[in-house]
Amino acid sequence: MQIIRLGLFIFISILLSATQCQAQTLLDFGDMSSAKIDSYSDDELRAFYVKAIESGLTEAQLYKLATEKGLSDAELIKLRNRLQNIATVKKSTSIKTTDDNQLTDTRKTDFQHEYDTIKKSLPYQSFENDTEIFGSELFTTNSTAFEPNLRIPTPAGYILGPDDEILLNVYGVSEKSYNLKVNEEGFVYIQNVGPIYVNGLSMDQASEKIKAKLASTIYRAINSGQTKVQLTLGKIRSIRVTVIGEAKKPGTFTVSSLTTLYNVLYLCGGPSNKGSYREIQLIRGNEIKRTADLYSFLLKGNQKDNLLLQEGDIIRIPYSKNRVSIKGEVNRKGKFEMLDKENFSDLLEFCGGFTDNAYRGIVSVERIAEKERTMIDLTADHFKDFKAKGSDVYTIGKLLDRFENRITISGSVFRPGPYQLTSGMTVKNLIEKAGGITEDAYTSRATIFRSNIDKTPTTLSVSLDSVLRFNQNVYLLKDDSIAIHSIFDFKEKYTVRVEGQVKKGGDFKWRENLTVRDLLMSIGGLTDFGDSTNIEISRRIKNADVRKVNHEQTEVFVVDLTAGKDVSLQPYDIVLVKNLPGYSYQRKVLIQGEILSPGQYSLSKSGDRVSDVFKRVGGFKAAADTSAVTIRRYVRSELSTEERERIFKRVLNVNLDTITTDDRLKGEIYKTYVMISIDLSQALKHPESPENLILEDGDVITINRNNNLVKVSGEVYFPTLVPYDGNVNLRYYIKRSGNYTGRARKIRTMVIYPDGRVKTVKRFLFFKSYPKITPRSEIFVPERIAKNKGKISTGEWALIVSALGIVANVIITSRN
Repeated sequence: MQIIRLGLFIFISILLSATQCQAQTLLDFGDMSSAKIDSYSDDELRAFYVKAIESGLTEAQLYKLATEKGLSDAELIKLRNRLQNIATVKKSTSIKTTDDNQLTDTRKTDFQHEYDTIKKSLPYQSFENDTEIFGSELFTTNSTAFEPNLRIPTPAGYILGPDDEILLNVYGVSEKSYNLKVNEEGFVYIQNVGPIYVNGLSMDQASEKIKAKLASTIYRAINSGQTKVQLTLGKIRSIRVTVIGEAKKPGTFTVSSLTTLYNVLYLCGGPSNKGSYREIQLIRGNEIKRTADLYSFLLKGNQKDNLLLQEGDIIRIPYSKNRVSIKGEVNRKGKFEMLDKENFSDLLEFCGGFTDNAYRGIVSVERIAEKERTMIDLTADHFKDFKAKGSDVYTIGKLLDRFENRITISGSVFRPGPYQLTSGMTVKNLIEKAGGITEDAYTSRATIFRSNIDKTPTTLSVSLDSVLRFNQNVYLLKDDSIAIHSIFDFKEKYTVRVEGQVKKGGDFKWRENLTVRDLLMSIGGLTDFGDSTNIEISRRIKNADVRKVNHEQTEVFVVDLTAGKDVSLQPYDIVLVKNLPGYSYQRKVLIQGEILSPGQYSLSKSGDRVSDVFKRVGGFKAAADTSAVTIRRYVRSELSTEERERIFKRVLNVNLDTITTDDRLKGEIYKTYVMISIDLSQALKHPESPENLILEDGDVITINRNNNLVKVSGEVYFPTLVPYDGNVNLRYYIKRSGNYTGRARKIRTMVIYPDGRVKTVKRFLFFKSYPKITPRSEIFVPERIAKNKGKISTGEWALIVSALGIVANVIITSRN
C-alpha cells in the first residue's frame, strides 16, 4: 500500500507541474490501476490543486491523463469530487444584505465556480455521439440551455439543511444583521434568543418560525409592525446526487443545493446513444419522485419536470424502448423516441411536420418483422391510429414535378400564364379566363401543343374566328398549352438608318408617314456642321431588272430641308447628312525647343508653311541650331504592325522576344508618326525652297540646341559621343570609339546627318571614300551577318533611316 501511495503521489506531482513536453514524460510512468485516492489528505490534494492552476493545466487534462495511466473510473470520480470540494472551500467573506431579486456575491461565486469546475472536467468529446438522436445536440455542444440561472431569488420550496447559511436582517425601530449557519444537528443559534431548529423546513416556514421566536424574546416591536424581519439565503450547502443507467458519464456528483434535474443531466453529458430521453426517473427515498420527459422541454419549453434536487437523490436513465427514424421531406430529420400511447401524428409533431415539397398521400415504413424486414404503405387516413414500433424507418417522398390539372395560354391575351383545367373546359373558356385576346391577335389560326398518352408531343391547329365567333367547341386536355399569335409575329421589323452629321445616329423604328424632318427632330437634329441642304436618301429597289448589265440597285435622291421640302421614308431607307462644304475645325501645331515663345500656334490658312508660323515665334535663343529642325507628323502608316515586325526580324536579324524587350525597337514598330528633318535657315531665307514645308494639323516642331558632338554606334567596342573636329575624317571617330569589332561590316558604315540624309563609305578599286562628318551627325557601323546581305526594299530603308535619325536626335539632345 505504501508503494502504491508513493507512486500515486509522484504521479500527481508530475501531472500538476508538467508542461506539454513533461506530459509526454508522464506517459512513460508506471501502471496506476491500483491507486487509492482516499489515502491522501485534503492538504496534499490542495497543494497539488494549486500547482495545477499555476502551471496552466485544466482539470480535464488531469483526468484524461489519469485515465490513460489506468486509474479506475471509481477512483477518478473520487479524485474529481475531492478536488471539487477543495476548490469550494474558501475563507468566509462578509455577507451583504440582499433582497429577493438579487443573489449575494458569495453564493454566485461559489455556485458558478463549482458548476464550471464539474462541467470542464467532463471530456464530452471522447464519447461517440449519435447526432441524429433528437435532443442530443444540447449535450454534445457547449450549450447553456441546462445551466442554472444564478439571478433568481431563493426558491420558495427550498429545504434548509446543515451547512446552509441564512442572512437575517432586522430593521425598523431596531436594526441588526445576523449570519446564521445551520449546524450538523439542524439548528441555527441567535444570541440572546437561543437555538432554533430549521432542518427540513422551507424558507417560508423557517422565516415564520424565526420571526415568531424573535417577537417573543428580544424584538417585541415585531408584533406591532414597528420592527420588520427579512430572511434570505446566503451561502448554500453542497449535496451529493448520483446518476445511474445509460448516461454518458454516470457517477456521484457533489453539486450546489440549488441544482436541478436538468443541471445534473447536463453535467453527466446527458443520455447515451442507448439512453431514454422520455422516461428519466428521479428516485428519492427509494421511491420514484418524478418521471421526466425531456421532449416536453425540447418541443414546448415546459420545465415542469425540472425539480430541485436534494441530498441523496438518484437519477436513473433507462434504455430507450421505441426509437424510430424519419427521413425525407420533413423539417427535422433524425431519430425520435416514441411512447407506447403515441402514433405517427405525434411523430410528425416531433419532427416539425412535412416540408412544402412533401408527398403526403403515402409514407413508406420499413419495419422489422419476426424473421426479416417488411414494408408498409402508411396512408394519410391512418396517421392518427398507426402505432410506432422500435427500429421503424419512415421515409417521406417528394412531390412529382408535374401538375394534375394545369393548362397554359401564351401570346396575344391580356393575362397569359397557367390556369386550372376544369371538366369540359374549351379553348373559348380559357381565353375568357385570360381576359380575352388583344387587338393584335391573329385570329385565323392558333396552335395547341399537346402530349399523347405515351408523352410523345403533338400539335393541333384551331381557328380563333370559329371558336370565338361561331362557338366551335375545342376541348382542352391536361398539360395543354395554347399559343395565340400576333400579327406582328409574321411581319418583319421595319427600321430606318441615320448616318453622318447628326446628334444621334443608328437604326430607328419605321412608322407609317414618317418623314425626314420628323426623324431628324426625334433624334435631336443635326450637328453644327451638318448640311441640311444636301441630305441624301438611299432606298432599296424591290423590282430591279437584273437582266440588264448596268441595272439600278439603289434609288438615291437629295432633300433640301431649307427649301421647305420633306420626304416620307420607306422601310430600310438610309438617311445621310453630309458636312457643310466650308466648315472646318481649327488646326494647330506645337513649336518647342530653343525659341523665345514656345507653345501652340494656330494655322490660319490651309497652305501655311514653316516660314509663315516662325514669323510669330519672336526669334531664336542664342544656342538654337537652325540648320536642322525636326518635325514630328502623325500619319497613318502604310505598313501594318505584323509587316513592321517581319521587316525588323529579317533586316536586323532579331527575334520577337528581342523586339518586345527592346524599347527602341518596340517604339519604332508601334509608332504612329514620322520624323521630318528640314534646314530651317534655308526655309526662312528662301520661302520658295522645298525646305519650306506646308504644315499639317498636329505637327510638332522641335528646335534643337546646337552642339559639337558626333555619335558613334553599332559594331564598335566603345559606342560613345565624340567632340566634333573639322580636320579629321570618319576613321578618327571610329578609333576614338575603340575601333571596329570582329563582326563589323566596314564597307556599309554610314553617316546619318541631322537633316536625315544618309551617306555610306564608298570603295573604288583599292581606295575608300569616307563621307564628310558634321556636328550632330551619327556614325553607324552595321553587323556583318549573312542574313543581312539580302536585298532591302526602298520602304525598308526608309523605315530604318527614320528610326536611326530620331534616335540620334534624342540622344544628342538628352546628352546636352
